[in-house]
Amino acid sequence: MADQSGPRTAATVPGLRFCLLGPVQVLVHGRTVPIGGPGMRGVLAMLLLEPNQVVPLDRIVDVLWAHEPPASARTMVQGYVSRLRQRLGAVNEGDMRIATAPPGYRFEVDEALIDVTVARTLLAEARGTPAVRRADLLRTAQALWRGTELADLGGRVTAPELTELRLAVLEARFDADLELGRHHEIIGELTQLVDEQPFRERLVGQLVLALYRSGRRATALAAYQRFAHRASAELGMDPGPQLRGLHLRVLRDDTTLLEPSPEPVVAPRVGVLVPAQLPRAPSGFAGREQELAWLHRLLPAGDAPRVEPAVAVLAGQAGVGKTALAVLWAHRVAERFPDGQLFASLRGFDPQHAPMSPADVLTQFLLALGVGLEDVPIEIDDRASLYRSILAHRRVLVVLDDARDSDQVRPLLPAGSSSLVVVTTRVRLDALVAWTGARLQVLATLAADAAEQVLEHMAGTPAQGRDRELRRRLARLCGHLPLALRIAGARLTGGPQWSVAGLVEELADERGRLGALDLEEADTSVRAALDVTYRSLRPELAETVRLLGLFPGTMIGPYPVAALCGVDIEQARRRLRTLAASFVVTETSRDVFLMHDLVRLHAHELAEHELSEVDKVAARTRLRRYYLVGADLAKRQLRSGLPAEPPAAEEFPDAPRMPMSTPADAIDWIDQEWTNLLAVVESGLETGQDEEIVRLARVASEFSEGTRTLGPVALGRAVRLVV
Repeated sequence: MADQSGPRTAATVPGLRFCLLGPVQVLVHGRTVPIGGPGMRGVLAMLLLEPNQVVPLDRIVDVLWAHEPPASARTMVQGYVSRLRQRLGAVNEGDMRIATAPPGYRFEVDEALIDVTVARTLLAEARGTPAVRRADLLRTAQALWRGTELADLGGRVTAPELTELRLAVLEARFDADLELGRHHEIIGELTQLVDEQPFRERLVGQLVLALYRSGRRATALAAYQRFAHRASAELGMDPGPQLRGLHLRVLRDDTTLLEPSPEPVVAPRVGVLVPAQLPRAPSGFAGREQELAWLHRLLPAGDAPRVEPAVAVLAGQAGVGKTALAVLWAHRVAERFPDGQLFASLRGFDPQHAPMSPADVLTQFLLALGVGLEDVPIEIDDRASLYRSILAHRRVLVVLDDARDSDQVRPLLPAGSSSLVVVTTRVRLDALVAWTGARLQVLATLAADAAEQVLEHMAGTPAQGRDRELRRRLARLCGHLPLALRIAGARLTGGPQWSVAGLVEELADERGRLGALDLEEADTSVRAALDVTYRSLRPELAETVRLLGLFPGTMIGPYPVAALCGVDIEQARRRLRTLAASFVVTETSRDVFLMHDLVRLHAHELAEHELSEVDKVAARTRLRRYYLVGADLAKRQLRSGLPAEPPAAEEFPDAPRMPMSTPADAIDWIDQEWTNLLAVVESGLETGQDEEIVRLARVASEFSEGTRTLGPVALGRAVRLVV
């Protein structure tokens, strides 16, 4: 079992450092600890890039072998990790470790030991300090680089955020040097960097100012012209307003530029800074061909701009794979959006954090687009206006993950541009569709073939013979739900003690199925995902879910729900449709609702643990009497000459009563409720036989075999229940 302790806060070995800003190295007092070849160093780098976080084994395999791994890739990675543990164990007494945490590994380490963290800390500390102190801090940060980031991995592992960090450190240091009058000293560095990063406007502006202050006005103007011509020819864009303003001042020989100023000459250029915020694409993706094609149809045709951005809403129940679909598709079409890709987790249904406010998301997006922190407007309306202005003529893909409601999304939509927005959510967001014309795609569970492909990918080997049939059954027991399939697959890779047959046997027991689909070490479980949706419901809806956990049938309608909840029919219908909007139930036809098997089991657990015995007995009694009244009414419509006994509706006047004035109405009711009626009888006999259950079984057994819904088998079943 993997260790579950939290991140480490101290190192046992003084002078221990992990280095990514150059060749990947482990240093103790400046001496290199041998850590093997490129494969081992690549694994170490991936773990250090996400310290104290789980890095999936599938992702490690995909990155190391560029999505074309050999059959032994997983075994090789496990070997790398084992040897890394041995090498690190030689310089460590237990305060850092590589823990196995399905579906991968987590490096538990004090992040202050990683040079990337140190550089980020120094950059943050430098902000707002006097120029001399700022320059010293930034030179210290710059000195952490020992060459190109991850230089010895041969491109196997890439981290563009480290390049961006290096440039941010350099730009901040150049601003400090210019403020201190060191313009002569930085011209050489700036010239080289501008050659390497020709579209980095902040660097171009710093070079122009340094040249002008050094008495090289003509050279400064030439530097600006080179940038302007190249930006126009290659990007089809003009320099930003700040750089244009600097050019005009140099052109006019504005001597006030000679005076050092604490203000940066050019803030990061909005629009030239191209964000690439998409998370890594999921591995082991299968199916969803129709949904991918639907998303692709929303792309603008050719280079034709749209009047307004397309908005796609991917909605579905917890664990159905909304985020995976959105991110995978976004990676596939990223090149169609040359001005960048923005991604935000809105945390609409995050049990650990409050939902992100639109104001905070706008701040993140504006910073990613190159707006300085000090230039972000205070009011949310002003932030949204600036955001829309920046994207007005740009082609940007915006992915908004896990939205709670339409109000959270609306301020984050670009306007009048060729951008495209993809929203994922556990609710339908009908208001957003009405307000913006967004397109809605509801995700169902995977098709059987795709579900088996997910299991096959997780297992790492194709299934054959009996094992293939077992995997089909395992997929069915997972309800073809992607989250459940991945958890089951992760358990199968946990070691030789886990087999498909053993897992099928465990999941076949409904009482323990949700518990079996739980990875505690990775904080991942179907139960937890469903619980987040449940906890987000209004009190009366949460109560309805608990009471639905007592319903023994499969087809749910407003009348049995009205009985369970003790409410009128219209209230029950509204509750069901609101639950359908949150994908707790699915409306398959008018007033006919179904629950996914795993959702049903979750509701049953909630009923067992959160309802009192008094509430359970009362709800079951109301449900039983609804079926007594309905069956009695149907019998009276279908059979004449019955004894003149009082109708059940008079005996139980509070029971919901479905209109039944003709034999056809009676047959329709039996069509819809027969399976449920038998389930209520069987459930009642299991929980304790009473007079009403026997009466209900007797009424069912008295229906004529001629009724089109009752064959001999069903009729005999009802008779046996009475006996």
